[in-house]
Amino acid sequence: MHNMICEGLKGITTSMYMVADDLGLIDTESMYAREMRHIQEKMGKLTEAMPLPSASVRRPLADVMETDDEVIVTLEVPGVEKEDIDISLTDDELYVRAKKAAESEEETECVHKMERSYEVFKRTIKMPVAVKGEQAKATLNRGVLKIVFPKEIVATRTKIPVEETICE
Repeated sequence: MHNMICEGLKGITTSMYMVADDLGLIDTESMYAREMRHIQEKMGKLTEAMPLPSASVRRPLADVMETDDEVIVTLEVPGVEKEDIDISLTDDELYVRAKKAAESEEETECVHKMERSYEVFKRTIKMPVAVKGEQAKATLNRGVLKIVFPKEIVATRTKIPVEETICE
């Protein structure tokens, strides 16, 4: 039963893709990117700062966890090398910028379709508590960036007992 459903969904997906291709919807983004490049060429230096869709900025997925002693921020930055990551902390905001190295011409020479064209990741995260930025540690492992911040003020937890009152 499960295989029949999967095959049915594959068939529907293929049909939808063919209809979208027939209507010219598949290449809309690449046509837009080509047109933007053409406009930039015509306008010259006035448009240098305008980002192109092919070099789009992605907002990486992030988790922010808090323990008694630390704040741990984890972000997904696939394909990024550690030397291409910029991390900074100002007041209560963490700023992460990572640039994915562009593929060489040899790697893209026989590409028929390129959907993984992103090159830059940017994310600003509001920190939940005050942290010691100068003591932060960052690690990169298989496309996952983990930043550990010691808390500025480590709060100690005190258990407060609840007393039962009896109404007379």
